Amino acid sequence: MGTTTIKTDNDLIKYVKNVGESNFKKCFQCGTCSAVCPLSTEDRPFPRKEMIWAGWGLKEQLASDLDPWLCYYCGECSKNCPRKAEPGELMMSLRRFLISAYDWTGISKLLYKSKYAEYIALLIVAVVVFIEWAVLFGFSPASGASLNQLVSPEKIDYFFDWPMTAFLGVVLTSFIYNMYRKTVLSDKSVKIPLKLYFTEGWSLIFNFFTQYRYAKCDDGKEPFYKKLTDGKYNFWLTHLFLMISYVALFVGIVFFLDWFQKENSFPLLHIVLFDYFASIGLMFGTVYFVIKRLTKKIERSKFSHHTDWMFIILLFLTGFTGIILRAAIVYKLPVPWMFYLYLIHLLILFPMLVIEVPFSKWSHLAYRPMGIYFANLKEKAKNLSKQV
Repeated sequence: MGTTTIKTDNDLIKYVKNVGESNFKKCFQCGTCSAVCPLSTEDRPFPRKEMIWAGWGLKEQLASDLDPWLCYYCGECSKNCPRKAEPGELMMSLRRFLISAYDWTGISKLLYKSKYAEYIALLIVAVVVFIEWAVLFGFSPASGASLNQLVSPEKIDYFFDWPMTAFLGVVLTSFIYNMYRKTVLSDKSVKIPLKLYFTEGWSLIFNFFTQYRYAKCDDGKEPFYKKLTDGKYNFWLTHLFLMISYVALFVGIVFFLDWFQKENSFPLLHIVLFDYFASIGLMFGTVYFVIKRLTKKIERSKFSHHTDWMFIILLFLTGFTGIILRAAIVYKLPVPWMFYLYLIHLLILFPMLVIEVPFSKWSHLAYRPMGIYFANLKEKAKNLSKQV
């Protein structure tokens, strides 16, 4: 009779405890969490198995696990846990662990372990932006010059926007490939046909642009409209509003910066999409989540890691300074004011993008839909193999 060797990692147990508030060691495996979870299935009974793996320090099993990305933290498992082991918070902690597992640079792990490391990383990026601005534009705007003359859109594109976009693209792609390698390629029990990568691509697009799995956390039988009017979709819709607003602003500023700095170009697009929709979405969304985290009235907002707060604060400040800068352009405030407002905006925006997007909280925007996509690939491939 063969034996199976299980390799445990005590450092993993300490790390998961340090990056969250779950008392997963209290779990006595009653299974209540999986029974009440609206997203748990017979084939995927989370978060119970994650409670076991975390308690035993099974690092390899957790690193290959996609289920934490399928959980949108409705909090039912934590509310019904008889031991108050906070299984919902464990799934959040495991998402932080997985971000650090996909990150081959080790930066994510460092940021999650120490808030001072995050402060230093943000400061380093801000200093680089400050020096780059000084070299390109100086600190004494020439009198009589326009904003476009003082802050050339071409230089912003060549020396700020495009390098940053390329950096984010390369780094995130490498992390996602690492995720794919650990969760899909490492699973020798399933072989995914090439065709599935294309036919299941719709799920990746759909989940990225709708975040609809948030809505599925509510397992009530009421019609969609009833849930909507009762406020059960508030969290999902606010999150969606915030995400779309951010993506719209990012695409608009990175690829259409020249007319973004002018008050008379594409006025309808500016007024409707950016000056109102995206700006309101960014500000409303951040304020909404700050209130939820301060009041702690719902399970998913009960615990906050320092990276959660840093991300919300930076996102709010990015939106706020961007709105002030845009207003200064539209209402033709003195050019030196716009010049310095622009610098302040970039000193907040770039550290947030360079640090928070690939290495911290905002990476959820990429990993969640990819997790659903990879899980669908594996599930469909297994079903096809059973039919053969």
